Amino acid sequence: MMETLERPGAGSAGQSATGSDSTRPLLPVRAFLAAKDIPPAKAGAYGLVALHSKPTAASRSKLLMVCKAFIAFFPRNETASVPVEDQMFTVWPVDDPTNRQVKNDDCDFVLDHYDLVASQLAMADARKQKASFEGAGPYLVGWSPSRARGIPDALVLVVDMSSDNNQADIDNKFRFWKTKIVENPSLWRNGWSVEGVRAAIHNFADQYGQAILDAIKLIGDKKS
Repeated sequence: MMETLERPGAGSAGQSATGSDSTRPLLPVRAFLAAKDIPPAKAGAYGLVALHSKPTAASRSKLLMVCKAFIAFFPRNETASVPVEDQMFTVWPVDDPTNRQVKNDDCDFVLDHYDLVASQLAMADARKQKASFEGAGPYLVGWSPSRARGIPDALVLVVDMSSDNNQADIDNKFRFWKTKIVENPSLWRNGWSVEGVRAAIHNFADQYGQAILDAIKLIGDKKS
């Protein structure tokens, strides 16, 4: 089943990552996708909002804030005016992406219909790359190119929101994901730039505080 998830975007993502113009910015977009459609075919790169579980009475309010940030920070991929190869997808897994309430960005609905299969497979593959998900989460997990997923020596970016309990802190994690990583093509186009990502994390921490350094890790970077 893990191979099924890896296969759809592997070849195309690898080609776009090594294309003739590696300086073109990747347009950050969002998508609600089922497990079978992750990674999105031909995407330049992608990340996933990973949850340990569907919402409970204890976690719903926080997860609603995460959903609101996901919707607020990224346009829908259907509205993008650039080729899929020039898009960086942030994915929210759902079991029925075609449902009207999904298309209406109904956060309660997409939480209740979160696709745990996609999340569990993503975290399992990231664990092969030495990532840890011991906190309550949720997490943003990203691979570049898509074919790097699950390869033991490849790099994976993990943004841990376990300690974030208000909208501002959650927004800051999505802001980092969008402005410091996704919109900088030098960090994505040819696979992760270890030095570039490390510098982005430290620069962001200068503005938003030490907690950023503890929450954002490029796994496989021995100095992270």
